[in-house]
Amino acid sequence: MPTYTWNLLGMSSRLGIVASAHDSRWMTAWLALVRTHTRFWDQIEEHMRREHGLSMARYDVLAHLEMAGGRLGLSELASAIALSPSGLSKLLDRMDASGLVRRDPDPDDARAAFATITPHGRALVERARAGHHELLRGTFGRALNDRDVADLTRIMGRIDASIRR
Repeated sequence: MPTYTWNLLGMSSRLGIVASAHDSRWMTAWLALVRTHTRFWDQIEEHMRREHGLSMARYDVLAHLEMAGGRLGLSELASAIALSPSGLSKLLDRMDASGLVRRDPDPDDARAAFATITPHGRALVERARAGHHELLRGTFGRALNDRDVADLTRIMGRIDASIRR
């Protein structure tokens, strides 16, 4: 069975991945996805920090809270931003100390709480969203036409559904 070697994330070929001919069907796409995601995420994170002083994790929390009308239950928020409850708790502690969010007890359940965006957090996420969307629009707009966007959305949905099985 023939094997194929790829250069993984720019590393030397000695660290490359050896795959069977069967794997070659998807390996190039996998490596392109990993490389592109890493480069694009680094660019997005750097832009958000430079322009607004926010990590993408903080922006994500603020954006979800703002889109939900300003308040979400902690478990719902943790699911939406793909953080563990303890990871979200630590992040919210730091965001609370920065005046971006506050925690409010759930009056119906003493064990539960809500994360609520503050006026400062709302103003910051509104400013940050404009620049963030401009960056996304420019990147996707330069690289993809409408059909490409539809294809990418469909393909990523299929991969996500496969992961969730």
